[in-house]
Amino acid sequence: MERPAFCYRFGTAEFDESRFELRVAGLPADVERRALEVLAYLLQHAGEVVTKEELLREVWAGRITVDKVLPNAINKLRRALGEANASCISTQARVGYRLDAAVARTAVGRQFVSTLALEAGQGVPGRASFVLLRPLGRTAGSEVWLGEHQKTREQRVYKFALDADRLRALKREVTLLRLLQECLDDASHVVEVLDWNFETAPFFLECRYGGATLAEWAEAHLPDLDTGARIALFLQIADAVAAAHAVGVLHKDLKPANVLVSGDAGAPHVRLTDFGSGRLLDPDRLAQAGITRLGMTVEDRPGGDATSGTPLYVAPELFTGQAPTVKSDVYALGVVLYQLLAGRVGQPMAPGWEAQVGDELLREDLRRATDGNPERRLASVAELADRLRRLDQRRADRLEQQRAQEAQRRERELLARSRARRPLVRALFAVLVLGIVAAVWLQQQAVKARNQAGVELERATALARFLDEDLIGRSNPLVSAKGPDATLREVLLSARERASDRFGAQSDTEAAIRGSLASLFGAIDLFQDAEAEARRALELLERDGAGASRSALQTRAVLVRVLGRTGRLREAEQQLQALERLSAASDDPRARPRVATARSTLLIGQGDYAKAVVELRAAIDGLDGAAAGEAAQRDALRLELINALALAGQDAQAAEEGRRLIEEAQGRGRDNELLVALARLALVRAQGEDHAAAERLLLDARPTIAARLGENHTRHLQLLNELLGVAFRRGDWPRAIGWAQTVHERVRAKFGDGHASTHVTLLNWARTLAEAGRAAEAADKARRAHEALRRLAGAGSPQTQDAAFVLALIELEIGETGRAQALIEQLDPDALESGRATGTWPAAIDALRGIALQRRGDAAAARPLLDAALVALKSEEALAQPGRVYVVARQARERLR
Repeated sequence: MERPAFCYRFGTAEFDESRFELRVAGLPADVERRALEVLAYLLQHAGEVVTKEELLREVWAGRITVDKVLPNAINKLRRALGEANASCISTQARVGYRLDAAVARTAVGRQFVSTLALEAGQGVPGRASFVLLRPLGRTAGSEVWLGEHQKTREQRVYKFALDADRLRALKREVTLLRLLQECLDDASHVVEVLDWNFETAPFFLECRYGGATLAEWAEAHLPDLDTGARIALFLQIADAVAAAHAVGVLHKDLKPANVLVSGDAGAPHVRLTDFGSGRLLDPDRLAQAGITRLGMTVEDRPGGDATSGTPLYVAPELFTGQAPTVKSDVYALGVVLYQLLAGRVGQPMAPGWEAQVGDELLREDLRRATDGNPERRLASVAELADRLRRLDQRRADRLEQQRAQEAQRRERELLARSRARRPLVRALFAVLVLGIVAAVWLQQQAVKARNQAGVELERATALARFLDEDLIGRSNPLVSAKGPDATLREVLLSARERASDRFGAQSDTEAAIRGSLASLFGAIDLFQDAEAEARRALELLERDGAGASRSALQTRAVLVRVLGRTGRLREAEQQLQALERLSAASDDPRARPRVATARSTLLIGQGDYAKAVVELRAAIDGLDGAAAGEAAQRDALRLELINALALAGQDAQAAEEGRRLIEEAQGRGRDNELLVALARLALVRAQGEDHAAAERLLLDARPTIAARLGENHTRHLQLLNELLGVAFRRGDWPRAIGWAQTVHERVRAKFGDGHASTHVTLLNWARTLAEAGRAAEAADKARRAHEALRRLAGAGSPQTQDAAFVLALIELEIGETGRAQALIEQLDPDALESGRATGTWPAAIDALRGIALQRRGDAAAARPLLDAALVALKSEEALAQPGRVYVVARQARERLR
């Protein structure tokens, strides 16, 4: 039933038989199906003369619809192959044609061979406008094929019956699908039946194409979904089954192969299919709906064919001969839900499955849905769906219940201890009252003065010991266990552990120390430790009623910056709102620059660099550059300003700011070598097309940054990313691809998959591969980066829009025109401009639209779009941002001539 499929290579052309795709010089060629069938036959007989009669018989089956159909196909094929390869097909006068070229053949898979003599490219029997594209599956009694309309490209699915049993199943499926379409308010989650042929062989059922099977879709998209998204996907399946049950239809064969999913991980749409094993609980519903009982015979008795489903999903009671019920469909759905949560569709629920589902409530739902005893099983699919929808409320209810139980337990313990002490307490109380009344007045003033002095002395002593023993002492090589190799990180971590012991009785002092530690941890990229210290400091201050104090505001600003730099933008925005509210009522002169600094970090994380520039200038203006305590903070903000100016496309202002900062730092002496190096790094993006100057700045700065901050510090990773940018702009693709891979791997190891920077660097890797002409390698990386950024930053963020633009161009280059057009419609030139100011984004988007139209064969619509876009994108300044789109647009325009 199968034969090998090959990929043929000759000249600069490549023909993939399994995908039926021709590529020339690495780019997909747009050529009609019949011409490709001629090429396939010539390649199978390379070096041989193939007669015209043989080609007409094999490709057109002897049915000629227009004059000169074969010469026309040959001419189209030669045009598609291009000048370099057209001569490979030679004409043998009055005889036929021959492929004269060295042909390399590589096996790329297997091709399905139909027992009905159906082949890809063949017309659908009885459907003159549709051709068969590829087989979707085969069982003992049927074949399923995907077909496509030759003009509109509409896709449909054809199920062919090979025997009487399968014909009866097709009739049953038509009956049940018609009933569902007639009775359901929303039938969009059931595959749509369009027509059928049960009169003459071959018998078939015709449906609208509903997408890939759940198993196929999950392999590509399930890893991108979190638990909540997986439950949302399952709820679509459950709601569709519950709706079918509501009109009296049992599916009886629920499994991933019978669930179709269209769309990507961001917006999947589910449809149920294959009701050929289904059962109607109330046969009278057919008469009420005026539907003929096709395939619903007396043989469909209550207990008949109980185990017709796939064993992995069949409820245990069906193997004992019990009749299928709603609960047997519940069992199958429980197995599917487990597979989605575990991340492995098709995996059985073997003993120990609970270890793969971390949520206790979800484990409870799965146990009840797949209980081997149907009497204990959930009563309906709707009940299972309701439990899943109420997960958050159920968690809250359970937590409240546990808290109430714990409170009751503590109350019982307190009551028991209280009763045991009651007699003694009464006796002591009378004595103590007399003593206290007599002593309070005499000692009140003395105690107050003594206590205040003691607190101040204790605080000063604790601070001195903390500085001397925990910080200075721990950095002493004669004291530290690591000797002279002790790092600042190790000293700070060691000091942190002693803060509670030193200041346990002085919460305000401990809070100030922990706030300072949070700032220091953030400066050396220990973001997790910085967050923990900031939250602990705020907890201490708020407990003492000092949540709006200067120390609390400063610590909350540190927390905003840490959350922003780790990509947790929603949490950062919540903390920023609290900081703004509390700062509005503060008389601290540093409140305004503190808020502006925090807000700039959030804006940079969101890719809104122009607004970040405004906030950074406000923060810098609010600091006193002459004050020793604020000079270093002001220098750090000036570095961020240079970087934000360059990212916002304000290169001249960035260069001037960087020049002034370097001059000032060099005038202060060698202690400012790191500041000079960091300023040079920030200046790189302001160098425009002067790649040599940019590279000199990077190479001068790298030794100092690596030595002072470490190879994996954020600033050093930024430097490596700028080296990538220099190689990219120079067109040095081997070095650029190497830098891109290195930057992504280091950023991912440092921040993890939950940080937007990880996926921005993955997108840059894909962008570099695409610019190097390796679009096929870039596609998967660009798709993963786009989906992750859409999930983390939102579809309208500048970063996500940039990813959508890059991915759309790559999809066009690899021939995925439909995917590309869907992405193009989502592009927002204003969002792209806020991320990278070029002034040419509308033209770049029009270029993508023109390329897509050219790929679709709509030359009249494509030509004016491409002409206008190419004029707008022609300058060097424009090419620096949209990149390869100009080259691809120009190639598309040349093909229209």
